[in-house]
Amino acid sequence: MSSSSIPKVPTPSEHEKLGREQLLALLRDVTEQRDNLLSQYEAMAFQVDESVREIAADVLDAQENARKAEACEHRAEQEATHITELSRQLDEERRKRAEISAEFARFRDAVERAPVEDPWSVLWRAVSQIVSDWVAWARAKIPPDSRFLPWFDQAVELAIAAGRLAWRLSKAVFEWAKPRVIDLWKWLKGEVARRINKE
Repeated sequence: MSSSSIPKVPTPSEHEKLGREQLLALLRDVTEQRDNLLSQYEAMAFQVDESVREIAADVLDAQENARKAEACEHRAEQEATHITELSRQLDEERRKRAEISAEFARFRDAVERAPVEDPWSVLWRAVSQIVSDWVAWARAKIPPDSRFLPWFDQAVELAIAAGRLAWRLSKAVFEWAKPRVIDLWKWLKGEVARRINKE
């Protein structure tokens, strides 16, 4: 699967603009990619089954030719060698089919057991990882004996604490505002309907 088919992880500034519909679209893209991968595994298993049938038919043909060639010992030896090679190929194809079937079963089991994650959690982990990488990169640029290094570490700790506080406050504000916004919306719809009915 090409890296271009993987959905682009939004930057922190885009994260603020990202709405529920975009997150649902991102989740649909990931689900579609998973379904495509399952389809590819099933197609591979089907191709291996076809190969096994073709080789089995070749083995039967070779055995028939061996019976007809009993009068010619040299030809019989060649046919026996051919049957042995085809049997080896058949065993190899069966082994590959068993491996692919086992891998497909493991993959399907992993997909079925994998918990469905909240898109916001996935996005938050991705953004946190990107920010952590940036902080580590910036810290690596400061010489170890620099007097600014402790200040940098304190600034990072302060930013982390402020971010956690902002997250808690935003969640509290959201929980506080949610019922009020819903009530206001219902009131506005009722008011608009009442005024339309008056006209």
